[in-house]
Amino acid sequence: MAIIPSGAVYLGLERPDTFEVFVNDNRLEVDADCGWWCDRSVRKLPIDPAILRLGHNEISLQCQYREDHPGLEIVYLLGNFGVAIQETGLIVNAPPTSLQLGDWTVQGLPFYAGSVTYRVEIASTLQAGEHLFSAIPDYRGTAMRVLVNGIQAGYLAWPPWELEITELVKAQPACDLRIEVLGHRRNSHGPLHSPKPWLYWTGPTQFRESDDYWRTHYQLVPCGLMAAPVLVVKKEDVG
Repeated sequence: MAIIPSGAVYLGLERPDTFEVFVNDNRLEVDADCGWWCDRSVRKLPIDPAILRLGHNEISLQCQYREDHPGLEIVYLLGNFGVAIQETGLIVNAPPTSLQLGDWTVQGLPFYAGSVTYRVEIASTLQAGEHLFSAIPDYRGTAMRVLVNGIQAGYLAWPPWELEITELVKAQPACDLRIEVLGHRRNSHGPLHSPKPWLYWTGPTQFRESDDYWRTHYQLVPCGLMAAPVLVVKKEDVG
């Protein structure tokens, strides 16, 4: 760790009741379950930030591995921090305070599974018969939500990536336009080592550690607003 995360820190894992969990040799109370993350099966255990330290930290799990044990799934460290990838290692550092256009996985959020809102001030003086659209040239995510002055204009989930915002800007020449890119679970839940980042199917094979299905370095997919939104003015057709 390059920094100790501020705010709440959690360990996310499935069936914590079947493990003894330790962080830097400090036992976590597995019955201190405080909710779930992403899926109800991933339970959150609080971690006291005081037991974390700069540099190397160790999370260990112990269990009685019997035939009825559900097995070990992926384990998550959750909190307000950024992550830097160095070769095959990971460093917890300060969270980014702002993002540039482009892939957020290379801006400190490689495994981020949430959404990011991009903000821009716009000005428009429409003439009679003109309609204003917000067009998105390029993005990576599951969908987008458009807001004008805090009011939801709608969602963009398929092309063409444009949405009319005429009524929301008519009364105000200067407006706050926000584009929220909705993230996904691909970079948080994997597969994270598949040589083919754009998979048409995900199953157990895509997580197999073999020459055909595995690369040592993390294989992430881009996420974010790749180009600035464009304002498009269209005139009514007069027949």
